[in-house]
Amino acid sequence: MKRTYPDYYDDFVCIADKCPETCCAGWQIEIDKDALKRYRDKKIETVDFKHECFYQDKEKRCKNLNEKGLCKLILEHGEDILCNTCRLFPRHIEEFENVREYSLSISCPEVAQYLLKRKEPVTYRTVEDSEADTEEYDTEEQLVYIKLFSLREEFFKIVLNRTLSFAEKTGRILAIAREFQNQADDVLLSDGDIESVDVEGAIAADYKPLEINADHRYELFKVMKKWEYTGDEFKEVLKTTEKALYKDCPQDEAALDQEMRASLSSQGMDWDIVTEQILHYFLYIYFCGSAYDEYYYGQAQLAVAACLHLKDFALAHFKTHGAISTEDVIYFTYLYARELEHSVPNVLATERYMDEHPLIDT
Repeated sequence: MKRTYPDYYDDFVCIADKCPETCCAGWQIEIDKDALKRYRDKKIETVDFKHECFYQDKEKRCKNLNEKGLCKLILEHGEDILCNTCRLFPRHIEEFENVREYSLSISCPEVAQYLLKRKEPVTYRTVEDSEADTEEYDTEEQLVYIKLFSLREEFFKIVLNRTLSFAEKTGRILAIAREFQNQADDVLLSDGDIESVDVEGAIAADYKPLEINADHRYELFKVMKKWEYTGDEFKEVLKTTEKALYKDCPQDEAALDQEMRASLSSQGMDWDIVTEQILHYFLYIYFCGSAYDEYYYGQAQLAVAACLHLKDFALAHFKTHGAISTEDVIYFTYLYARELEHSVPNVLATERYMDEHPLIDT
């Protein structure tokens, strides 16, 4: 088995009650079968055995949380009592044949602050062990994964090239993903062989820097208004952002952007590196997983959309308050990820919009 990890994976340590958020509220915590048996044996009363999840209070907080935000199950029984969801979070694993790709979710504030405060590019290490993969996989999906892996390696080179602008990076990445999607769709329609999809041809696709006008940006923003939410925080951010950027008297966005960048730069944060880390993160975690749903172009677009959405939040905050801190950027990032990454309906709603309104023409 090959196992791949980002270079900061082993450095993560949960800060528990010092965390500004909790990973135990806002969403339903699913419980695996082995943990359910442990909970039955110990007669744990906070478990909804019918729906295989923990009960929540009226504020959507897990019933196991105490007043300090600590888990009563751990305090009373030790960490071995935890279900897989609680034991692993914010760790995430993508599974492919004889391959496991590990990551840490930026929906965790501690992960978000670590990733966004670092200036050096993220690297990955791959280790191999003798464990056999006992899962069954669709052969064609795994062939697609191999091709997507090659594309993603090219994407990483583009993302980490700091001589390129965000528009140049994303324009090229989207052109490559679009060409691959078109080739794959043609193969599907003609009942052809997926092996015939030309990765090198996709990489050589013509492109131009990404250009998005204000109307398109606003439509992309409004996708988030259709999401389901874990709480009111994100809804308030959307309301403030929409008012500042899209409903109030327009402001020279280029000038606003320069002022925001300068403010963050004075605090040691480079906005170009922030977007590099976000783009790199989403491509690493989700692009190859599109082997299972065939939304190759959609996942590339989702990574770009995340960067555009986060920039909207940052610009609106700076315009509204006349200032922005690195902690504000980190806050917007983990808040956004909490709404998007852990909600299949939100991901599907965004992908659906991208299908109907592609960032570059198909």
